[in-house]
Amino acid sequence: MNLWNEFLQYDSTERLLYGLAVVFTLWFAVALALRLKKKNPAREWAEAGFTAVWLALGIRILLVEAYSIPSESMVPTLLIKDHLLVSKTTFGWHVPGTQGRILKFRDVKRGEIVIFVPPHQPKLSYVKRCVGLPGDKIEVIAKRVYINGQLTEVPFSFGRLAALAPASMAPLDAQRRAYMSARLPQVDALRRKGKNEQADAESYRTSWLGPFDLPPAGTYYLEAAALFVRAYARLLDAPGPGTLELLPKDFHAPKPGPGSAQPDWSAEHDLGNRDYFGPYTLAPGEYWMMGDNRDNSSDSR
Repeated sequence: MNLWNEFLQYDSTERLLYGLAVVFTLWFAVALALRLKKKNPAREWAEAGFTAVWLALGIRILLVEAYSIPSESMVPTLLIKDHLLVSKTTFGWHVPGTQGRILKFRDVKRGEIVIFVPPHQPKLSYVKRCVGLPGDKIEVIAKRVYINGQLTEVPFSFGRLAALAPASMAPLDAQRRAYMSARLPQVDALRRKGKNEQADAESYRTSWLGPFDLPPAGTYYLEAAALFVRAYARLLDAPGPGTLELLPKDFHAPKPGPGSAQPDWSAEHDLGNRDYFGPYTLAPGEYWMMGDNRDNSSDSR
């Protein structure tokens, strides 16, 4: 039963591969049982399919797997629709039907980008950066992460800015104007479409400009869409580059409605909001994952 439930949690590609593996294996077994001649087309197709599907499964399960980034939680480090080849050997192989792993070479290191299955959504794979390790005491204060009382922000983390430093305003504003001017026909076309689902999707489809290194102000990226341009900066550079957008410390998001896929941990555990969170001590086997795009990331917060 556990194996069947785990099979149902696989994505469509995995279910297709496993289904084909079963079909070609049975086909090949029947061909052998009937002692079909080598030149028989049925046996040749069975052998070719059996070899190809099981080879693909072996590579996917044991060695490497391809992923596509579905969301903006890791921008600007990883962009939407970026493609990754992920090693399946580093942290060992999952034992089907259990929570165990075998032949693990090492544990996850702080700062690594990891693909994992979140406990509350077992049918999805998340791509995040490992920030906290088992036993760490985690606290988020004004977007920055403190581990065991020490500021330990990784240099890859980005937050959205509400204001820019004067030294960086001119070059960034020039980039913004150039981007918007190049898209005036697109913006006019969207406005003529009026308010509909397709127009909204096109209006807010983002791309990323940068990085712009503007010493001493810091390093910026611009998140750009047809109707807006927003500035981001590395959290390590703030508050020097500008003022980060922050939720009030006592802010609590409303509790989720019925059927919500994302539990509201801040409301349920009274740990604060996404910009002020914790402190929380990680249990053995727990890791703290966060997206580099702190304002648009469903993560351990």
